[in-house]
Amino acid sequence: MKKRYYTRLLNETITIYEESGSLKAYQHIKKYADDVEGNRAQLYNFKYALAAASGLEKEALAILKEAVIDHGYWYAYEYLQADEDLNSLRKYEEFKELVQLCKQREEEAKQAVKPELQVVEGNGSSILIALHGDQENAEITEPYWNLAVSEGYTLALPQSSQIQFSEAFEWDDLDQAVDEVVAHDQRLEMKEDLGGHKIIGGFSAGCRVALKTVLEKGLSVSGFLFVAPWLPEIDEWSELLNNLKGMNIRGYIICGDQDEDCLEGSSRLAELLKSKGILHQLKVVRGLDHEYPENFNEMLLDGLTYLEAAK
Repeated sequence: MKKRYYTRLLNETITIYEESGSLKAYQHIKKYADDVEGNRAQLYNFKYALAAASGLEKEALAILKEAVIDHGYWYAYEYLQADEDLNSLRKYEEFKELVQLCKQREEEAKQAVKPELQVVEGNGSSILIALHGDQENAEITEPYWNLAVSEGYTLALPQSSQIQFSEAFEWDDLDQAVDEVVAHDQRLEMKEDLGGHKIIGGFSAGCRVALKTVLEKGLSVSGFLFVAPWLPEIDEWSELLNNLKGMNIRGYIICGDQDEDCLEGSSRLAELLKSKGILHQLKVVRGLDHEYPENFNEMLLDGLTYLEAAK
C-alpha cells in the first residue's frame, strides 16, 4: 500500500459522495486512485460512475471505455442497466456497445469461474485461513495477513466462485460459500506438514462465511480472528453458537467505532460468546471505519498469540 489503503479510499469516497455530492467524490478518487493497490476495475467503476453522476458525460464515457477496451474489464450487465448514476450515459450508442460487451464477458466469466485457493507456505505446521470480503479477492487480501507467514503459519486464501465483476468476488450464496471453504479445508488437511494450530479469519462478509462454517460444519480450529465482521444473522445463530462450547475455541474480533455496518454485529457476537462462556476479545478501534486498522500487523500478532492459547 502507498499513501492510502485501498478500502479506506473507497470508504472516503463514499462518505464524500453522501456528504458533499458526486463531483467532490469524483475529484477525490481521481486524485488518489493511482496511489493505492487494489482492484483497478473497482477504482475505474467509482471514477466513471461519479463522473457520470456529476454531468461529466464525455469524461465518464472515456473512463469506461479505457476500463473495458484498454484493460479488458467488465461490469455486471444488470448494474450497468439500472444504476441511476449512469443515467446521463444511456443516450450514447458507445455506452450501449460497451454494455453489450460487458454482458458477453460476464456470461463467459460466470461459466468459467471456480473456487480458488491461494496458499503461501510458512515454515511451521500451523495454518491461517483468511477469507476476503465482498467485491474483493485473494490477491487483495494476502498482504494484510502475510505477516503470519513470518510467524511460521501457512496462509491459505480461499477465493469465492461467485463473481460480481472483474476480479471482484462475493459470498452472497452462503451455503455455497460454506461448502467451498469445507472443500478447501479438506485439501489442506491432506498436507502432511500441517498439524499445528488452525485459525480461521477474514474481513467483512468473509467472517460471516467463516463463522457459519465453524458453527454448521464443525470446522476444527483453535480460534477465529475477524476484522469488521458483517454478521446480519448473528441473533439467529445464537443456538448454533452453543456448538462452540465443546470445541476449546477462542475468538478475536476487531471492528472500528465508525463502522456503521458491522459494529453492532461485532458487539452482539461478543455478548453471545460471553453468555456461552466462550473466551474472546473484542477490540474496538477508535476512528476506524469499515476497513483494516493501520496497526493490523500488531493486532494480528496479538490475536494469533491469544488464539493459540486455546489448545
